[in-house]
Amino acid sequence: MTNYTLRDLEERLDPALFFRAHKSNLVNLKHVKEIVPWFGGRYKLVMRDAAGSEVALSRAQTRTLRARLRW
Repeated sequence: MTNYTLRDLEERLDPALFFRAHKSNLVNLKHVKEIVPWFGGRYKLVMRDAAGSEVALSRAQTRTLRARLRW
């Protein structure tokens, strides 16, 4: 638990490691296992945890992540 907003955390954390995937999600890119197509031009990030958690990637952030990862 923290009193920081996601924007505060985003500013404090290393931008080379952390990425704002959606307005409600901030992810550590080292823990992304794969990026899978979803629907409507959107994608999901599948995480490396035991549960294989999935995080929605917004359409706007898809463009940003594509440029950043050169994917």
